[in-house]
Amino acid sequence: MSNFLDWRNRMIHAVWRQEESLSEEVLAWMSKTYDEFGEISEVEFLELWTMRTFSMARSAFEVIQESVLDETGKSVAGEEFCYVNYLRDPEFGPVGVVRFKSVEVSTPDWAEVLGVVTEGVQEFVMDYYVMVWPVCGLHAFGLHVDYFRETAVWKCNGGLAGGHVIRAIDPSIPAPQPRLSHG
Repeated sequence: MSNFLDWRNRMIHAVWRQEESLSEEVLAWMSKTYDEFGEISEVEFLELWTMRTFSMARSAFEVIQESVLDETGKSVAGEEFCYVNYLRDPEFGPVGVVRFKSVEVSTPDWAEVLGVVTEGVQEFVMDYYVMVWPVCGLHAFGLHVDYFRETAVWKCNGGLAGGHVIRAIDPSIPAPQPRLSHG
């Protein structure tokens, strides 16, 4: 029986993420999984990884669907909309992939999943409704998904400083504030 770090490294290799840096959230989840289930096999771990990613994608879609409806009055869910795919294909990797329009995610990290789902829904809104969503109230520019301190945020590229964070995409998370240096 090996220790946690050996097991974690094997599992990171199993999901083809050995060259990537994983978020603290994913590493903490791996630790919790090890504490709860012990040294599970790669097959079992890959299944848990995929289930968690798919579950997060469904939750992220609910968050974004609500935002679109609240901010635009437009619906992005229902039988007439088919732009979300949950894929499992060993040729493309050992874990399932969630694809929204032209973006995809296969890592169970909330910020990454939320960002990818948001980009896909935003692309859908622009294509289907031929409108820009969301828009910066200050610059009237369309906002873009970005990441700030491991939080998915809406960012405007307007202004002299090269852009600014408008708010966290998940309304339950307060907008991250930049640290000011005291010179």
